[in-house]
Amino acid sequence: MQISISRRAFVRAVSYTAALVLVLGGLSAQHFTEAADYRRQLENSYARSLGELSSYLANLSTDLDKGQYIGTGVQLSQLSARIWKESGGAKSALSALPVSELHMDGTYKFLSQVGDYAMALSKKVAAGGVLTQDEKKNAQALQKYAAGLRDYVDEMQQKIRDGQIDVAALRTAHPSGEEAEGTRAQGVAAGFEEIEQTMTGYPTLIYDGPFSDHLLTRRPRMTQGLALVTPEQALQRAASAARLRPSDLTPAGEENSNMPSYLFTGEGISVGVTKAGGLVTYLINDREAGEQRLSKDTVFEHADRYLNLLGLDGMRATYYETNDGICTVNYAATNGEVTLYTDLVKVGVALDDGGIVFYDARGYINNHRERALEPPAITEEEALASVNPSLTILSSRVALIPTSGQNEVLTYEFLAQSEGGQKLLTYINAATGAEEQILLLIETPGGTLTK
Repeated sequence: MQISISRRAFVRAVSYTAALVLVLGGLSAQHFTEAADYRRQLENSYARSLGELSSYLANLSTDLDKGQYIGTGVQLSQLSARIWKESGGAKSALSALPVSELHMDGTYKFLSQVGDYAMALSKKVAAGGVLTQDEKKNAQALQKYAAGLRDYVDEMQQKIRDGQIDVAALRTAHPSGEEAEGTRAQGVAAGFEEIEQTMTGYPTLIYDGPFSDHLLTRRPRMTQGLALVTPEQALQRAASAARLRPSDLTPAGEENSNMPSYLFTGEGISVGVTKAGGLVTYLINDREAGEQRLSKDTVFEHADRYLNLLGLDGMRATYYETNDGICTVNYAATNGEVTLYTDLVKVGVALDDGGIVFYDARGYINNHRERALEPPAITEEEALASVNPSLTILSSRVALIPTSGQNEVLTYEFLAQSEGGQKLLTYINAATGAEEQILLLIETPGGTLTK
């Protein structure tokens, strides 16, 4: 069969085809341009982050070097504040780079510790302490690692400027070290991996701070020296804590952390029991609480009886919070008249029937032990000299409080009120008279919290 078309139709078809080709070509060019723009933005962003990282590390290295020559506590305090800020800036710059898949835990730990360690040493000197030779050596070692880290980053920047490393290829680096086909990310990935490997040999840092190495390996004090219990024994204790029969609970694995435990679950209930000693670590009952029918005093009675059931005597209720039909009471252990805020237990009581729906004793198990506390070295009147004179003192007592490094210090606890009516707690070191901590009391219809 023969098909014939008119000259006009042929011209029209050719014109339409040419137009389509031009449109597709234009779209392709547009997409290419957009891709190029995105690539340039990516390169600029990564280059800027690398530059910021290098700058922070250079300042960090310089300030750590200066630290060994400082002669006054005031200067050390100012320098430590800068080091803390610079280490935080370096972490922020590093996090802006797509290197999370390289698992740079050591580098992040170093940057966290170096700022935290500087602040801890500053606080020690401010309180009248003197830096030990080990602490000075640690600071020198940290300076060398900061300088080395800066050199690695500077070398990477130079390779980028020389075209040896494609910055945009950073985002395609594979954790296995294998690169996506057609990229040149190997240099970048290898560079950061080499940096990470160098972060494993700097000194172990033991100090009073949240990133201290001793916190990574610390074992609960209450379980030290206690015999291991069998899974069957742990089940019996979990059932007793949940007020259920053992058959109502089933094993749910083990927790192999610094507090090794057996885990059990039931209908809406989870319970943990330590392997050493068989201590109940926590209980969670996720049932919904009904309408409130119990008074605050009755709630406290239920919580007290539950602590007695678990063998926890000598606990003092401190603060409480009511939320979603549950009242959570905070308890602190006592040593004579001393309140031990280091040894804490939380108990959640349902406001409809007084049932226990929450229990957490992990802080208590971590810290509680027999203590031979020395009496305060200064009098209450001497401690008051460190309290802001504009405050009105409402009450006082002696309390043991935790530090940021999970150490502890004996203090005078003063409940005070400002001229504007704000209630607060101020803690004065019972040995030195130094002001250790201030907590604001937030009083709401649902309870009293600290901030």
